[in-house]
Amino acid sequence: MRDKGVVAFAFGMPKTIRSNRHIARIAARKAIAMDRTPIYTQSDVNVRGLSVAVFYVPEEPGNPPPTLRIARGAVQMARSLKLIELWVAAAKPHLWRCLRDMKAAVREAGGGIVVRVCEEIEQVSEDDWFCPDSTQERTQSREAWEKRERIVRLMPFCVYKRVAS
Repeated sequence: MRDKGVVAFAFGMPKTIRSNRHIARIAARKAIAMDRTPIYTQSDVNVRGLSVAVFYVPEEPGNPPPTLRIARGAVQMARSLKLIELWVAAAKPHLWRCLRDMKAAVREAGGGIVVRVCEEIEQVSEDDWFCPDSTQERTQSREAWEKRERIVRLMPFCVYKRVAS
């Protein structure tokens, strides 16, 4: 199963908030279950200390990378390691965008990588994804998230790509 990898997208900041702990747990369990396959993630998903290879998207402190940049980095990692399948661990409210961006990154790279979803995401209560102690206001409540996501959903992808690059 070494032809598979995991991509973990944070949902808020810092790594100690409940949502990011859920994502880290899901990513870690999936990577271990798939013969210790590599994980691609960002600094706010704490998967350190595992006996798996962990690759991090470059980022500036306090300025998390856009979803599309993480997706592109994950696809580059997959290409370099000859992976053919990437499993996404993300907060359920963020999942639609993670999948869209992952599939776009795969297309940009010429295809050949299947994107799948870690089914354990479904075991987390919808309300557990939003954390009032997140330093990102948009992930503190469903209302704040939906307000921002409505704009992102309506934005043409060509515009989104320019903003998120």
